[in-house]
Order: sequence, then C-alpha cells, then structure tokens
Amino acid sequence: MSDVVEMLLVRGIAALKTGLPANAEEASHCFEKVLAADDAESRQKIRAWLSLARIEQDPARRRVCFESALALDPGNAEARQGLAILDGCLKPEDIADPDKPLSPVIPEVKLSPSDARRLVCTKCGAKLLVKSDQQASVCVYCGALLEHDPPVPDRMQVKEQDFLAALPTARAHRWEYPTGRTLSCGGCGATFVLPPLQAGGACSFCGSTHVVNGSAPELIQPDAVLPFQLDRAEAARCIRRWLDDQRFCPSDLSGCAGTIEPRSAFLPFWTFDFGGTMDWRALVEHRRGKRREWVLQTGVHLAYYDDLLVPASRRITEEMSGAYTDFNTDALVPYSTELLAGYATEVYQVPLDKASVAARQLALQKAKTYEEKTSLEGKNYRDFVMNSAGMVVDSYKLVLLPLWFAGYRYRGESFSVAVNGQTGTVAGGIPRNWWQRTLASLFGKQSRRFR
Repeated sequence: MSDVVEMLLVRGIAALKTGLPANAEEASHCFEKVLAADDAESRQKIRAWLSLARIEQDPARRRVCFESALALDPGNAEARQGLAILDGCLKPEDIADPDKPLSPVIPEVKLSPSDARRLVCTKCGAKLLVKSDQQASVCVYCGALLEHDPPVPDRMQVKEQDFLAALPTARAHRWEYPTGRTLSCGGCGATFVLPPLQAGGACSFCGSTHVVNGSAPELIQPDAVLPFQLDRAEAARCIRRWLDDQRFCPSDLSGCAGTIEPRSAFLPFWTFDFGGTMDWRALVEHRRGKRREWVLQTGVHLAYYDDLLVPASRRITEEMSGAYTDFNTDALVPYSTELLAGYATEVYQVPLDKASVAARQLALQKAKTYEEKTSLEGKNYRDFVMNSAGMVVDSYKLVLLPLWFAGYRYRGESFSVAVNGQTGTVAGGIPRNWWQRTLASLFGKQSRRFR
C-alpha cells in the first residue's frame, strides 16, 4: 500500500469532516488524486468514490460515484443505499437513528367498520371461500372468478424488494405488539375479537371472514400470497398417514391420537435472495507412511440462494419446521385480500433485520454442508471455517404461506402438528422415550410429504 495514497485519502476525509462547501475543492482534489493513482487499492478507491458522492451536488455525477463504487464492491451498502435514494426507493427522512431504540407498533384495540373488510362473493353474495390453482381463484359456491385477481400474465410478477434500501428504515426493525382487537361483523352485526397478531379471521357467529385493510403503516406490507391447495379433510388425512408412517414410537400411537381437526392459517414468511462468494479453509489430514500431518486446504464457494425462507411467526416450533421447507415459491401470486377468505391470517412478529440474520446463518450452514459433502467428502479434516463476508442479501419479500395446524393427545400429553397447505408435507411432535428419539434422529424422518 502506498503511504502517499493513504495520506491523500486521510487528508481528503479530514477536509470533508471539517465542513462543506468551504473545503469541497480541497477534498475533491485529494480524492481524485487517489482515483488516479496506479498503486491505489480497491478499498481506497471505494472510499474515494463514496466521499466524492457526498461532495457532488449534481444527481447524475453522484450516480456515477455510487455506480463506480459498486463496480469495485457490488455489495457495498452505502453505495446501494445512495442509489436507492436517487431512484426514489428510499427517503432520507425514513432512515432510522441507530442510537434510538424502536418500540413495537401497538394497534388500535377497537376497529372501526372502515378498518376491516368483510369478504363476500360479489356474484352470489355468499360467504367467500376461495379455491385456487395456478391459473385462477374462484368462489367455491358459484365458481365466479375473483374480480380483483390480476390478469393471468401478471400473476407471476411478484416484485422483489431492495433489501439494502429497506434495512436502514424504521419499518425494518419494527414488529406488532400482541393485541386483541374487536370489530363489528359486516354480515350479522355481532361484535367479535380478532386474536392478537391476527390481521384476518372469521366472525364467531356467522363465520364470514374479515381482513384488516392493510397492516399499520409503520410495518412492511405483504408482497405475495401462496393460495391453499389442500382443504381440511385432505390435511386431516395427511396427518393420519403421517402418524401411521412413524417409526420408533408407541405402537398404539395412531389409534390413541383421537379425532384430529386441523385449523388453517396464512403465516408470514420472509424470503431472501443471496449472491456472492464465501471463502473457506480446513486442515486436512495427509499420511505419509506412519507419519500424519495436517495440510491447509482452501476454497471458494459460489453462493446463490433464491427465496430462502425464514418464518416471521413464532408459532412454528422446531418440530414443525419440516412442514415449510418444500414450499414452491414459484406459485406465489401478488397479494390480494380475496385470497385470504376463509382463513386466519397472522401479522409478522420477527422484523426484517432479525430475519435477515437468521437467513444469513441458514445460507452459511447450507454452504458449509455443501462443501463438506463435495470438496471434503471422504477426507479426515478439522478446524473447518467459512467466511460469509462476501455473501450479499440482494432482495427480500414478505409473503403469506398456507399451513394447517392440529393438536392431539397421547396418554395425557399434548403434541402439535403442522401440514404444508400446498404440498401436504407433515411435521410435528411424536411421543418418544430417550432411546426412541435417538433411533428416530438417526434413521427416521421428521417430516413426510403426502401429496
């Protein structure tokens, strides 16, 4: 590294911090010298481009600065946020102060008639219950096509959201405080309660579905929905088959589980798209006769993950997690309240910033597993380390996914089960003693697909 280049960079940053516009000319001169230097490192050039962007007043020139920084570092957060502001995707006033803690959003306890919408078929007037496939969503009573559905060519155009433009905003760090809300049914006029964290549910008296007209403005709005493909009877059959299929468990489990009545719900999930590279290293054993030595082996993992799912609800336990791993997100359609008819709908409890950390850990674990099964397959190794610094979150979505939930009792103990409302995959708790749990973890399947 050239001491002259570093000195110019430090001098320019000092002039920038002293104050603009008085020192703008001196700062610009230093940064341009850095960019022109043959021995300047990428790190120094990136800092120079970003500093010049703070000086430039012309939007076109600022764009050149940010794009030049991104050419050297495609995942640079400051450059991507700068472009998001120029593009109008991010407002400077929406950027949260990192030194001020954010409190959860507390919704109104009593909803007015205009705050919620009763979902009824516009053709036959019946309580709306939706049947969906890849092409259309229709009323199950009269077969009328939902008028608010987007045309078929647009149904697959679910928009990805810029992660780095959303991350600095307050909305990315907020969640809803669990609060029950009361509203009057638009059908029978009765007053009923929406349970905490539910944005939609059925009237306790007439059964018609009501959906709150959008989440609180302080929260991120849903981008897409994956319609239910299984009804209640099919979900119950999947659970029965799953119980019959279990190994290393009591032999009378299926017969003693009793009647199972699944309950449907749209649960919120975050999807993340990742790209970039991850460097890894490990010490691999090499033998020369009786002599053993550990040799350093390194590699680069090319990372690309599309729609990596992270639950935004705390309702799903670890035992149920297998029920959501095989959702086909290609079937997502743009968010529409009509698609929620007949089902309870939850508001997210895990904010975007915390979900992105979980997604990053999941992506890192997937990459580690891949390299261990390919590059290190059959080798004796230790001290395996992978660096995720080069992996960048490109985009995200907030989606509502269909799940059926049920509970059963066995010898006085309660167990919960979840069914994927698209694929029929079942996962949940099974009564096992310690040796049955050991055998099941080694040879059993925690989840099973039945569709």
